[in-house]
Amino acid sequence: MDAHDPVKQLSELFSSSEAIKRISPRFSELSLDIKEIAEYSKDPVFLAVLLFKLAEERDKTNKMLEQVVDKFDAIMLRLKTGETPAFEGRPAAVEKTTADVLPEQDRMILHLAQAQGRVTAAEIQSELGYKGKNAASQRLNRLFREGHLRKMQSGRNVLYLARNNLISP
Repeated sequence: MDAHDPVKQLSELFSSSEAIKRISPRFSELSLDIKEIAEYSKDPVFLAVLLFKLAEERDKTNKMLEQVVDKFDAIMLRLKTGETPAFEGRPAAVEKTTADVLPEQDRMILHLAQAQGRVTAAEIQSELGYKGKNAASQRLNRLFREGHLRKMQSGRNVLYLARNNLISP
């Protein structure tokens, strides 16, 4: 039974200073503490308290990781929707909206949608001089995915509706 007694094996392992150095150089600094812990580890109450403390630390770590993931998700959502958070030390007047950094053609599309209330791919094709409706549809769909336009089906036509917070070119 002694051959399978982990406490005895642990005590023998830590009694050898060479074994401690092989495990980790930092363990050699703690060798007296480890020998004392090995003696206490024979007590089941000590092991229970140690496991309880370990579980508490794991719970704290999991909560911190959840907070980090929540913050990361919020940042990714802001990046995808184009919202720019107000940073400390940066005046609000300097902040740019995503409509300010859009290409000229996209700003023209947004201006048309705002002026008319709605646009279709055929209208954008004729207004901007695209050869086919496909290019106009792709631009409109991208503006919809980015949250600049709303999309609505009307029979066979797809209508793109202006949002209220758009900036004219």
